[in-house]
Amino acid sequence: MSEWMPKRRMSDDERARDELDAHVRAIDWTPAALEYGSRERMLVASWLDATDLVYGEMRRLYPVEEQRETMTRWVTIRLIEKITGRPIESKSSQWNWDGLWDPTNVDDEGNMVSFCGWARRTSLPLAKWNARRVLRRRAIAASALEDEKGNNPAFDRASSDNALAPLAPGLFEDHPDLRVPRPAGASRTLLWGRLDAGLRAVGPGLDADSERWRTDLYTALGGECRRLRLWDRSMDAIGLRDALTLLLAPLPDQVAPLMEGLASPWPMARAVRLYWPTQTARPRGDEGMLRREVSRVARANDVLEWDVQAALGTMAARLIAS
Repeated sequence: MSEWMPKRRMSDDERARDELDAHVRAIDWTPAALEYGSRERMLVASWLDATDLVYGEMRRLYPVEEQRETMTRWVTIRLIEKITGRPIESKSSQWNWDGLWDPTNVDDEGNMVSFCGWARRTSLPLAKWNARRVLRRRAIAASALEDEKGNNPAFDRASSDNALAPLAPGLFEDHPDLRVPRPAGASRTLLWGRLDAGLRAVGPGLDADSERWRTDLYTALGGECRRLRLWDRSMDAIGLRDALTLLLAPLPDQVAPLMEGLASPWPMARAVRLYWPTQTARPRGDEGMLRREVSRVARANDVLEWDVQAALGTMAARLIAS
């Protein structure tokens, strides 16, 4: 599989949409590739998730940004389910299986139906039919937290003390040799919990003391990760904050399964399937089985187990950075 990724902003860029369509058409849609949950379907889902296609359609329906963001997330998850044939939030027992994405659909001239066109056409009715139910879940409007000048301290605080906000753009493009040996399960959760709690304790302040506390926190955790061999020298080039975010931040539940569509240096589909459930906010899965599979992949390819862990971690980190 190629490392190609689509442009983020393509809702208003016909050329970018055509490029994505061309890559979808270029996939060899064998019977195995057409199966639900296949690596090819997961790859296409990851491409959709990396773009603003759905957001562009929600922009036409919802003038309020909060509603637009909420519906973008909800619709994107449903489209990913339709592409992969795997449930994320909805119940597959309630699906109309004829409504899932079929890569073999052709138009009257025998050409494969545009993937971008399908995604855009499907987004609108999904949003319209479900908006009232989805938006009703919102307990409080974000605008209610604004002060009289329109500033929103909740948003300001979130962007200041959340280690995920925001990563430097183009990390993997600027550092193609970057390797991120993300740990699995409880060890990652524990380290991330310490980082997250420390940042919240420091708060959003931009004064010298707050900045020094944050720097000390990053330095201490970075040193511990090095001692635990959860570090690669390539990470030194991107700065501690970004490195720790790529190393420890949880993958969103709807994004983690997309690892199965990413390229890997060796055949290790089973290792990927066992690994991604350990990378979410609530890790699950069998870590013992994962360790055994990592060992098997290492032996089969004459590499170190650490190299396999780093390959898996880098795949997850690419999703964090996308």
